[in-house]
Amino acid sequence: MEEQISLKQSKKDLFWEIFRFLLVGGTATVVDYLVYFVFRRWILSPTYFSGAPAWDTVSLLLSIAIGFTVGLIVNWILSVKFVFRAVKNKEEAKSKKSFLLFTLIGIIGLAITELGVLLLVFIFPEINLFGVVSFLGLPWEEWIAKVIMTCLVLVWNYLGRKIFIFKS
Repeated sequence: MEEQISLKQSKKDLFWEIFRFLLVGGTATVVDYLVYFVFRRWILSPTYFSGAPAWDTVSLLLSIAIGFTVGLIVNWILSVKFVFRAVKNKEEAKSKKSFLLFTLIGIIGLAITELGVLLLVFIFPEINLFGVVSFLGLPWEEWIAKVIMTCLVLVWNYLGRKIFIFKS
């Protein structure tokens, strides 16, 4: 009976850990998207070199990378403080080594994101939603590709961090 209660409790703990992970990830994602938008729309705008189509791709990839990096930092801080509470060794989970693993998992996620967004943007036809081809001045294809890749990388990030850093 005690083993059953313990199992239920650990399922309950896992549920709340995943809930906190999604909350923290949502916050980091909002930060990522805001930074991406500011860089893509204004700081590294594709219109700066309107005659150079390569700049559009460079602007897209740099904006994604900068947004992702800022989101990653926010995610690390919030994950250490709020998400992974039931870890075997809390000090090890907060160590430089763990941060490097966290970053490596993030870099792999960034590579998946950039490749996926680039591929999707190039294969999507022009998307016209609600009678417009852009949202906040950026093509719908970019937003939709970014959302799709965010969902895929969310799974990678959780599993990678849970398995390699925040072991319970």
